[in-house]
Amino acid sequence: MNVLPFEVLLQIFLHLDLFQIAKYRRVCHSFNNVLAAHHFSNLLGLAHIGHTNGGVEVFCFVTPETFGEAFLTIAQNNLDDAYNTESRAGKFKKYPANSSLKVLRIDPLKTINEVSLFDFLKGHILSGPLPRALGSMTKLFSTYLDLKGNYVTGPLPSELGNLIHLKKLDLSDTLLDGEIPDSFGNLVNLELLDMSNASLTGCIPESLGNLKNLVNLNLERNKLSGKLPDMFGGMSKLQTLSLNRNHLDGPIPKSLGRCMQLRTLTCQLNRFSNSIPELIFRLPLLRSANFKSNLIVSVSPPTCDASVEVVGMEATYDDCDPGNNSLFPSAPIDLSSLNVASHPVQEGNASLLLSNLDLSDNQLSGRFPNYITSLTSLRYLFLQENNLTGPLPTEIAELSCLWTLDLGNNQISGTIPDSITSLANLRILSLQHNRLSGRLPTEIGLLTSLGVLNLSHNHFCDEIPESIGRLKHLCTLDLSHNELTGEIPPAVFMLRGIVTLHLNNNNLVGQLHQGILSLTHLLSLDLSHNQLTGLVPVYLTASHPRSFLPPRLKTLKLSHNQLSGPLPKYGHWGSIETLHLDHNQFSGPLPTHTQDLMNLKSLDFSHNELSGPVLASVLRGKSIESLNLSYNSFCGNLPIIWCGGMPRIQTLDLSNNQLSGVVPQNYSSFGQLELLDLRGNQFEEDLGSDAVTG
Repeated sequence: MNVLPFEVLLQIFLHLDLFQIAKYRRVCHSFNNVLAAHHFSNLLGLAHIGHTNGGVEVFCFVTPETFGEAFLTIAQNNLDDAYNTESRAGKFKKYPANSSLKVLRIDPLKTINEVSLFDFLKGHILSGPLPRALGSMTKLFSTYLDLKGNYVTGPLPSELGNLIHLKKLDLSDTLLDGEIPDSFGNLVNLELLDMSNASLTGCIPESLGNLKNLVNLNLERNKLSGKLPDMFGGMSKLQTLSLNRNHLDGPIPKSLGRCMQLRTLTCQLNRFSNSIPELIFRLPLLRSANFKSNLIVSVSPPTCDASVEVVGMEATYDDCDPGNNSLFPSAPIDLSSLNVASHPVQEGNASLLLSNLDLSDNQLSGRFPNYITSLTSLRYLFLQENNLTGPLPTEIAELSCLWTLDLGNNQISGTIPDSITSLANLRILSLQHNRLSGRLPTEIGLLTSLGVLNLSHNHFCDEIPESIGRLKHLCTLDLSHNELTGEIPPAVFMLRGIVTLHLNNNNLVGQLHQGILSLTHLLSLDLSHNQLTGLVPVYLTASHPRSFLPPRLKTLKLSHNQLSGPLPKYGHWGSIETLHLDHNQFSGPLPTHTQDLMNLKSLDFSHNELSGPVLASVLRGKSIESLNLSYNSFCGNLPIIWCGGMPRIQTLDLSNNQLSGVVPQNYSSFGQLELLDLRGNQFEEDLGSDAVTG
């Protein structure tokens, strides 16, 4: 290799047009001058830049907005402590002066031949289009090019396909657009290709099938369209394929079934159609497959003999937070044309590893797919938002490993089989919005691991089982919109960890239970649209030091019952945001401590027998958006401050009371008001059409 002294090198650089085909591969120098990088870009064979003064010289590569006009500078470092990189940074110059980019420093303790051009780019903020010259630097390279999260724009230069030594190309989270060049098929050493979350368009080039060493291909969150090429036959090392959130259509290619190392397949939110190839469900290492929100019309259950492992989708719960939706891989598949009889799945040939199956948000019809009950390792089963009909099979008890069962928003009918109570590991049971009927299982309390029980919007009848009080881990109990009768069991109010309790829209009777106070984690309580009677218990008034609702309560709905007596006093209700007590028989004046409702957004006391003045404190809610006091017997004048005290009010209904006097006319203070109703009162002037505005 040639080694040039600086004096000769400088002269050459000053007259360099003839250097376009230079063969110099090694440059050593010791100088403080600045050299224009367009001279260096002519050194197409350059593979090494060396330095001669050990750790004394510090190299920095300054990248202006146009990469091809870069500068190379050497800044003299006279510090005694060669390790003090923070102090050293102040001695660097930046060229050109108008560049928005940072000086990229090389540690002088690292020999320059260990540092490559692409090492300079990693971790720095770059902007502007990718220059074609980048693909010409085929010798000055490393095994990776990482521009993730930069502001690089424009189309991908086809010249990038010349960087054949790359093993990792990460262009994710950028502003790149245009099509993927066919030349990317030349990058045969690539193990990772990530171009996710950009604005790429056009079709996926079939040439990507040449990338036989590829382990991870991520093209998600782009605008790619057209059919997915049948290009995967030679991609034997592929482990992760991410195509979600594009506009891809057509069938899933059969060659995917030959990617024997495939572990994760995400295709959701596209327009894939036809059937899912059966071979995909034979892949021995597949853990997660997501086809949610496509146009898949069918999938046949895998058929095999006992010697073949059929693997679907698995997620290891030990590494998961069940509150994180991303940990529940989903694969919504339309099984409308499934012929179970012709593709039997028997014990011994069903998948032994399948633990996550998500077929939600499709057009599944017919009865609950029988073959699913053979997938005895399932932990997560999502079939919600389909058109499933018929009863739940008693064989569902075979899924003893289930943690989540979501069959909501279907047309499933009949009763809940008693066998479901044997699913002792169940954490989430969601059967809402179906046509289920009959009694709730008497021994539902055997599901002691339950955290969420949602049976709302069905036709369940009879009483709530007392055994429900055994569900000590329950956070959400929603039995609303059913036909339940009888009193609320006291055991419900012993569920100390309950956060959401919705029993509204039933036929429940009896009085409010004092155990509500012990539900210290309660955020939402909805008992509306029942037949509850009697006074609000003393503990709901402020006559006792602990006489207030649970301290975290944000939503309280007791409307459409037969409750009577005075309104509860508000003491220590500062967390309440929604307070609906309408359509009852409450009487007497408004409580005086309404200032405690500092976070209130919606207040509805309408259709009661309340009387007395409308207190000024009620009209001082800085957060209130909706206030309804209509159909009562309030009297007297409106407070003068009624306008300015509610800057966020959108709906104000004081109609059908006995209010009198003059209505303050400063409506303009209601900056966000959409509806104001003052009809049916006794104001001195006839408001006419002004009684209702909005």
